[in-house]
Amino acid sequence: MKLSNFWKQHEKDIVLHGKKMNIVESCVDRHAENPETSKKLAFVFQDKRGKTKKYTYKELYEQVNKFANYFKKLKIKENSHVALFLPKIPELYISFLAIIKSGSIAVPLFEAFQKQGLELRLKRGDIDFIITNKELLKRLKNLKIKNLKKIIVDFPDFKKKFKNQKTEFKAILKNRKSPCLMIFTSSTAGTPVAGILLSHEALIQQHYTAKLVLKLNEKEKYWCTAHPGWVTGSVYGIIAPLSIGCTNFIYKEHFDVKKWISFLKNNKISIVYTAPTAFRMLKEKIKKSDFQYVKNICSVGEALTLPIYDFYKNLGIVIKDTYWQTETGAIVIANLEGRRKALGKAIPGITVKIVNKDISLKPDFPSLMTGIYKHEKMYKNYFKKTWFVTNDLARKDKQGYFFFEARKDDIIKTSGERVSPLEIESVLEKHKAVKETAVIGIPHEVKGSIIKAFVVLNKGFEASEKLKQELSLFVKQNYAGHSYPKEISFIKNLPKTNSGKIIRMKLRKPETR
Repeated sequence: MKLSNFWKQHEKDIVLHGKKMNIVESCVDRHAENPETSKKLAFVFQDKRGKTKKYTYKELYEQVNKFANYFKKLKIKENSHVALFLPKIPELYISFLAIIKSGSIAVPLFEAFQKQGLELRLKRGDIDFIITNKELLKRLKNLKIKNLKKIIVDFPDFKKKFKNQKTEFKAILKNRKSPCLMIFTSSTAGTPVAGILLSHEALIQQHYTAKLVLKLNEKEKYWCTAHPGWVTGSVYGIIAPLSIGCTNFIYKEHFDVKKWISFLKNNKISIVYTAPTAFRMLKEKIKKSDFQYVKNICSVGEALTLPIYDFYKNLGIVIKDTYWQTETGAIVIANLEGRRKALGKAIPGITVKIVNKDISLKPDFPSLMTGIYKHEKMYKNYFKKTWFVTNDLARKDKQGYFFFEARKDDIIKTSGERVSPLEIESVLEKHKAVKETAVIGIPHEVKGSIIKAFVVLNKGFEASEKLKQELSLFVKQNYAGHSYPKEISFIKNLPKTNSGKIIRMKLRKPETR
């Protein structure tokens, strides 16, 4: 479907060359080449000790170009799939931009993934190169992947070669609808781990929503807490804010209540984009004075619950919810007024309708995914007649506000991230004690939901607390450090239909009373 006229009017906000473009020209080059903005800070990275590393737009431009030239020396061909497996360090953000500038597709991966989670994504994404560091390289050993080339950013050999690269590189122009980003997510169509493709053209909407919803402008000090391995961290942690030209603050370490509050205050952060899980965890220490410099604070990843909204409202802070998916590529519904209970209204340029209780979108906006890698049928399943169906259930009131009700499929939302139960089950069933298993999400005060596994044991094994711990650790070590069962129940049989399909609804009922 063609773009609506609304979005054509906003093409002026980004750098276009007719039907061709490269998002890095908008995100980096135009700011670096402008004398008024070249010395402005683009990134400020801080570690847990308070040590910072800063990059102006000019310095970022030069570092991105050096990476792009390094890729050229390695003969990384245009349209290659290049994975990034790094913590939130400068090399992750710089190489992300360089991959795209050199005409390839960036595939960021969350740093907590273990062997099986990594192998699955690297295989399904047909990854040509992976960029990592010495610490995370350990997890890449013994993977059953042929011809995977590695770039280790803290190896002396890399540093030496990188240092000698030129600081000029002309962006490779691509068809505006061609992909620049592949984000692996548990598909809302009910299948595990799919490579969602987002285009260069998506920047039109990403830039627009960063201005409209997040209230970003070139003067703001902005903090998006998400890792780029998740779509929020890539789109609103790198692409959109850089296109706007603001200063992006990155806290490199994992969550720590005191350090997050200190980071917020000491850097005089003016705009924050984070998940309800963070708001829950901050409750124990946060005070109204900690938000003295904050102008706008938005929530993403899961529906904002009333206890969290009300707690911060009593501090004088109105959290504004946003709704979108990896598949939509940018925000589509936003609570600009901060109305209690509501997801918000459709943003300008987006047509939303409730079809059979599903949030359904008219697919005429630029950020909508252009495909799912090697899954054409899965991609087509999102479209019903003339609508894009999200598989999220909601209701709409007479004023046009949407209110989230539930997910239609079995995907678990934990700490704002989507987890497929099929993936967790497939790991658990590799353990010698497990005959079969079923995984669900259950309510949790801090994380929204946590993963619970129901396990049927093989003969010769007995239920025990020790075995529960062993199974949780097994998933944590073999799949991902963030996606493992926090609770395990041993049962004799799983409830099933006549055809043998597990009835998860029966497993959920006792957990949600």
